[in-house]
Amino acid sequence: MTGPVANTAEQMAEAMDTVAAFPDAWDAKGKGVKGGKGKRQQHGDQGRKGKGGKGGGKGGKGGKNGGKEELPTERKDELEAQLIALSRGTESSATPRVGDLVEVKVLGSDPQELQGQMGPVLGIASLPSLATPAITVRLPSGETSVSASELRIVEAQRPLPEGSLSFPKSLTGMERKFVHSVCERLGLISQSFGKGDDRYITAFRPAEGSGSSGCEPSAPSPCSPSTTVIDVSGVKLDDESKRALLDAVVVPEGWVSSAERMVVCHGSFQKPKQMDHRSVVPDLLNEIATLRPGSTASLRVVTVARGENTIAVGVLGVPSADRNPHVLVATSPGAHAVVKDLHWKPWSPS
Repeated sequence: MTGPVANTAEQMAEAMDTVAAFPDAWDAKGKGVKGGKGKRQQHGDQGRKGKGGKGGGKGGKGGKNGGKEELPTERKDELEAQLIALSRGTESSATPRVGDLVEVKVLGSDPQELQGQMGPVLGIASLPSLATPAITVRLPSGETSVSASELRIVEAQRPLPEGSLSFPKSLTGMERKFVHSVCERLGLISQSFGKGDDRYITAFRPAEGSGSSGCEPSAPSPCSPSTTVIDVSGVKLDDESKRALLDAVVVPEGWVSSAERMVVCHGSFQKPKQMDHRSVVPDLLNEIATLRPGSTASLRVVTVARGENTIAVGVLGVPSADRNPHVLVATSPGAHAVVKDLHWKPWSPS
């Protein structure tokens, strides 16, 4: 979705190319707009007094941290390392790009010959005989072509493209909760999918734009932030993107269609406020502060949620203080949009 970011007095309702990371992602255009004026556990078990031969035994003390179960440090480190790699563009599933610093993992019948050597990527070629692209690398021993599967990215060239990491269904609820918390700290977006034994979590890395805003610059808006009280700021879809979204998502007959906008933050872009009780990393708020009304923004649909009264799509492309950046697509007649409790699924066009 693309279009200019506008600075208007309109009040926004708080509802809301195919790439390797999101093979079914949908592109659309939008313009950012500012909202206008608004009206103003468990506790540690206490040991019971036991009977002793000559006296009462001592009561047991409550467990550490009030008896709350915690993940082992080793498991935390393992999960966090995977997420840090995703945030840096060095995740194991990433395909090297020109400019990346890579290391040879294994090569041919004699893996020790080049194994461990590092160098920059000079070029990439797709060959019918290889399942993965052939990467030309400048190594200390000279230039050579290596399959992408035989390389590990040590340092990724910036800006980073979109990326994602899906964890296995074997993760416990506590492990998924930890993944959510680390994603918040690293500026990644996390989303759980499925129910029961089929539930799993995916972490998303939004693409880095030419600037931190992710929007193309334009002329400043005539509306002065100093004279206008801004309740909500966000991205407004242009007419073409709105039609494309409503064509791609099946909306039940009689429902009220929306597909209007994505909320970025409470308050103005220049002074963004967090939108829930979680901690929002300062770097994210600083990114939002670089957005300018009137600039062009691009959003990409990556998830979809269908509830009893609400349909919404999750989007990437513009920094947001919302835990799950989204566009409200439609609501049932007379219903109030509730996005918080929806069950999200990876996006697949209807």
